[in-house]
Amino acid sequence: MGLITHLSINLFPIAMLLTIYVNNHKRADRTSGNRLFSILTLAAIALMVADVLRYGMYGLHRIPVGGQYIFHILHMLLVAAVPFLWLMYVCQKLGVRNPGPYLKAVRHAALGTMLLLLVLLLVTPWTHKVFFISRAGYYRAGKFASLPNMIGIALLVVSLAVAVAAYSHEATKEGRREVTYMLGYGIFALAGITIQHFANDWWTTGPATALAILFIYINTQNHQITTDGLTGLNNRREFDAQLAKKIEFCPEHEWGLLMIDVDDFKRINDRLGHAVGDEALWETADILRRVFGKDRALLARYGGDEFVIIGDWYDDKEVGAIIEKLQAEVERANVTRKKPYVLSLSVGYAFWHEAGRRAENLIKEADKRMYKEKESKKKLRA
Repeated sequence: MGLITHLSINLFPIAMLLTIYVNNHKRADRTSGNRLFSILTLAAIALMVADVLRYGMYGLHRIPVGGQYIFHILHMLLVAAVPFLWLMYVCQKLGVRNPGPYLKAVRHAALGTMLLLLVLLLVTPWTHKVFFISRAGYYRAGKFASLPNMIGIALLVVSLAVAVAAYSHEATKEGRREVTYMLGYGIFALAGITIQHFANDWWTTGPATALAILFIYINTQNHQITTDGLTGLNNRREFDAQLAKKIEFCPEHEWGLLMIDVDDFKRINDRLGHAVGDEALWETADILRRVFGKDRALLARYGGDEFVIIGDWYDDKEVGAIIEKLQAEVERANVTRKKPYVLSLSVGYAFWHEAGRRAENLIKEADKRMYKEKESKKKLRA
């Protein structure tokens, strides 16, 4: 397989990843997850460029031996670095939803492995354990030449194991869908690096990684269209669309809507700052996920400090039980976590038939009951 063939294999994936990187870098939402994704994309580009250059360097006597050592060390680091960055991305994304000590242990173990590989590669010009460059300028494999590939494969396997563990504990449909996409990336990238490891003439690592990154990027873009950026719940646009679908497909069945408001949210913002206010909204969303996530319910941020939930509730007794469960979870959160504020929610509800089978009446009735409860709380505090 010639240099031109290698270049043609990697040219389109490199151009595609450059486009993804530029678009992702332009985003105003520069979270740690987005930054990691950008670094992962750049590392995948660098790996494919290094693959092409490595093939073109064979037998080029004009390149000093020291320069060839530096290049091959960087290339082997990239082979393991791309799976390492993917594992860090998985741990970061899953850690936001389900933080746990095992994710920290996974990060530390992966970082330790990469540091050991770096040390082994840095001393290889003298030990020749991984590779060496002959006096004629040719690359020769050492005893541990396959180690970077094996570490990359191991890191991808660990990322799959982390995602599988997260899937079994994920309460919401949206969360399970996100974990499924991560599993898809891991499987695709693992197949690419494994095939190339056992069949060296098949240059599948770079293109497979590029397609997997494209897969994640498209899913992320689609997710952003329907998701509230702060809380991770459905946004107002998606709520309106799902409400219309519910009305269309369930015109005769009884179902209900909850309207939820964070009490004294303006005071939290004014006294403690907007960062704490955002934290209160995130915590509210997390409580809703814990209470309603396993049910067939639609959770959305309606706007500001208001949330809405659509669920299959049939009478006052049933919806009363779910509201009691919600308030109990709020109380538990206030007791168990250390926050500078006390979280309180006012809840109103309405049923489809009660609202005369009209969307505006449904929301209006739930909103009226919510504000009635809010006023009752104010009178009790007065």
